[in-house]
Amino acid sequence: MKRQRLFVNIILGLSLFGLTLSVYSLAHKTGFTSGALCDINATFNCDVVNRGPYSEVFGIPVALLGVLAYGFFICAAVLKLREASDRTPLLFLVIGTSGGFLFSLYLSSIEAFVLRTWCIVCLASQVTVAALFGLSLALFIRERVASKWG
Repeated sequence: MKRQRLFVNIILGLSLFGLTLSVYSLAHKTGFTSGALCDINATFNCDVVNRGPYSEVFGIPVALLGVLAYGFFICAAVLKLREASDRTPLLFLVIGTSGGFLFSLYLSSIEAFVLRTWCIVCLASQVTVAALFGLSLALFIRERVASKWG
């Protein structure tokens, strides 16, 4: 039970970190901040990635999708902390983070093969969502095994 709570707290912390990254990225996309933090050179340039043609999906900024996704992950983690025996928030986390992970793979391939430049904030978010997926899946499997044997 303590380990489960630790996993969920880590998921909550990573989701808050991801939300911070997405808010910064959205602020950069909308021009609220300059983005100079991550415009290093031609290889690492957030402007190219975050303001380019692949920075929106059906007119919705990818960064806004990140804000919404991480917000939902935070809500699910809080619900899981409040009621540890409820499996629904964890199932949501597994499904949501798997979708986020697959979408981040798509975005990474765009950065690598189409734009040929990387956004450091985007990379940090992609690593964050991969970690969230791994932790959520591990916790889900752990709970399933415990329910069968416990």
